Amino acid sequence: MSVVAFKRPEPNDPHLAGEARCIGCQHKWAAVAPVGTRSLECPSCKTMNGLWTYPVGPEVGDLAFACNCGCDALTAYKRRGLFHIVCMSCGEHQTEALFGA
Repeated sequence: MSVVAFKRPEPNDPHLAGEARCIGCQHKWAAVAPVGTRSLECPSCKTMNGLWTYPVGPEVGDLAFACNCGCDALTAYKRRGLFHIVCMSCGEHQTEALFGA
């Protein structure tokens, strides 16, 4: 195992960190890359087939939804046969806002 020294990102140079997986060789690793990076280099097979395991946020040009409180983090669950979408910040139910009554 090797140790890699990371410098603290500058405020105008934000980075993401998280789990990644290669769709070529199925290798899994912890990745760090600038925000907006779509393809990651797999440290095992050296191809650009690495993807974030848990993609985050909309991309440029996507239609994004945010609660009236300004939060765009939502949680979804099914309870007693009904599907619910709730704002993770204020707890406001957003199911009807997304799917109608």
